[in-house]
Amino acid sequence: MGDILLATPVPEFLKKIYPGSEIHWVVYKNFEDSIRNNPNIDKIIAIEKADDLTGISKFIRSSEYDLIFDLHKNSKTYFLTSNLKNVFRYNKRLIERFLLVFFKRKYNIIPATKMYFAALNKAGIKTPDKWDLGFYPDPDSETATVRKYGLEKEPYAVFIPGASYFTKIWPEEYFKKLAEMMFLEDKFKKIIVVGKGKNEEMTGRFICGESNEKRVNLTGKLNLDETAAVLKYADIIISNDNGPMHLAECFKKKTVAIFGCTTEELGFFPYSTDFKVVEMKGLKCRPCTHFGRKKCPKGHFKCMRNITPESVYKTITDFLK
Repeated sequence: MGDILLATPVPEFLKKIYPGSEIHWVVYKNFEDSIRNNPNIDKIIAIEKADDLTGISKFIRSSEYDLIFDLHKNSKTYFLTSNLKNVFRYNKRLIERFLLVFFKRKYNIIPATKMYFAALNKAGIKTPDKWDLGFYPDPDSETATVRKYGLEKEPYAVFIPGASYFTKIWPEEYFKKLAEMMFLEDKFKKIIVVGKGKNEEMTGRFICGESNEKRVNLTGKLNLDETAAVLKYADIIISNDNGPMHLAECFKKKTVAIFGCTTEELGFFPYSTDFKVVEMKGLKCRPCTHFGRKKCPKGHFKCMRNITPESVYKTITDFLK
């Protein structure tokens, strides 16, 4: 989902320069909600299973698109667009990433959205240096969520403790300690925990204990539109490197992002909002991957274990001054 949201400035910009254009987006079915209400996208072509690729490929070839932008660049997108004209692919910087991960050879930082824009540059389109991510929740769902959870009543922070890989997850006991520290100065009346999946639900229960007015565990209880509403009305977001972090970015929320195994060179910091990153700079084994791992290859997990709740709390308080 994060990659999709980071790419949403592309159709928005194309609509501005080609206002009469029709834009179609190919996406996996389980991520369709990320762009369902996007006004810059005229048609969503959803992939449900591998067998769909042949039919979608035939559809693309018969549609005679004027421009095709490959913003994923893998075997599936090559299958969908091989031997077609006017296909422009973004540069995944695979060689640079390989050298960074395995030999720690640093390179110039290019935000992911700017890398996606580079595909447009190949087509001779000049793209902007600044952009906004786009997510468009259902208005009725947003209104109902605000009313149900009293999101406009008092300041609150949101914790997003999940991630797709273990090495991107700050320890749950650290999140719990951070929550206790944030209540000390009474800056926040409430902390809401969001996320989807069994692990996130377990973490939410661990952080909140018995859910009450101050600690609200909404993990596993919200759809994407409802989650967006909770993020939209928050005062600050504390998150691992994950898709919902970029969802918060869509609403220009102040974000404290905790990065473990990955580094800024990979381009996935929440650049289009006001943010602070907490990370273990100078740790020689970082990055150990360009996307995440199921376990720490060194066994010590210092990239996350050495980020203390105290350091994250200080970042939050300094950020809000």
